[in-house]
Amino acid sequence: MLTVLRPYFPVLFLLVWSAGYAMAKLALVYTQPLNLLAFRFFGAFIALSPIVLLWRLPLPNLKQSGALMATGVFLHIGHFGSLYVGMKLGASANIMALFAASQPVLVIISAALLARKIPAWNVWASLSLGLIGAALIIGVDMQGNKGYLLGAILGFTAVVGLSIGQVIEKQRKLGVHPIMATWVQYAFASAISIPVALYFEGLVFEGTSEFYLSTAFLIFGNSIVGILLMFSMVRQGSIAKVASIMFLVPAVGAVIAWLVVGETLSAVAIPGFILAMVGALWTNKIATGAVKT
Repeated sequence: MLTVLRPYFPVLFLLVWSAGYAMAKLALVYTQPLNLLAFRFFGAFIALSPIVLLWRLPLPNLKQSGALMATGVFLHIGHFGSLYVGMKLGASANIMALFAASQPVLVIISAALLARKIPAWNVWASLSLGLIGAALIIGVDMQGNKGYLLGAILGFTAVVGLSIGQVIEKQRKLGVHPIMATWVQYAFASAISIPVALYFEGLVFEGTSEFYLSTAFLIFGNSIVGILLMFSMVRQGSIAKVASIMFLVPAVGAVIAWLVVGETLSAVAIPGFILAMVGALWTNKIATGAVKT
């Protein structure tokens, strides 16, 4: 089954990942960001536990577990934590999805810096072009709302965390089954996010059908299917393949955000969106040529 579906992994990943922004925005209407983070991580941990037990997957040793937890800080806690707090502050699902288009160049920058190299000028230029376009949209949409601006900054921070996590995941050869690796990371993320959410927010949620459906999607769609697809492509393919898909996330994410939460892109923000997408297209071209399998 997986062999048959493998050629479709990029398309499936694109749909699942793009929908995650709108679903998170919807869920945050009925809960707080740290609570949503805890629900997501603990739900994914519980959902993967039967598979881990039934398949009798070998547990990683202490060194492998430590490496997985370190990666999980960037891939899960840093990325989704920043994303959810930013959305709750007022940033739109559209601007969060738009930042995802910056990921290819951020992956290149992260890989270069970890290798103690200086990225080429066109890498910085493509990133700057995309961020200028995003800044134009933020300037139009925020309408004096400082929370929107701070939320958008956190959205960019979220993509930085995801990019660093992907580079580390690619460089480390841990020899751990991807489901076991994900399970360990969610166990670690749950152990951190649950007490933090209870301390700062308490247990907060409204038991509506919208909350349950959106949270279920974040658990099964993003946290399990999306992450495992990403790991599969990173480990068996290349970071360039994963990163280049992010070029399409803003457009697909905008359509899904319109359908799910009724977000629309104002006419005056369209030039900024076009500029950001030009930067993303340039980034995609650089990533395809610069990051090898």
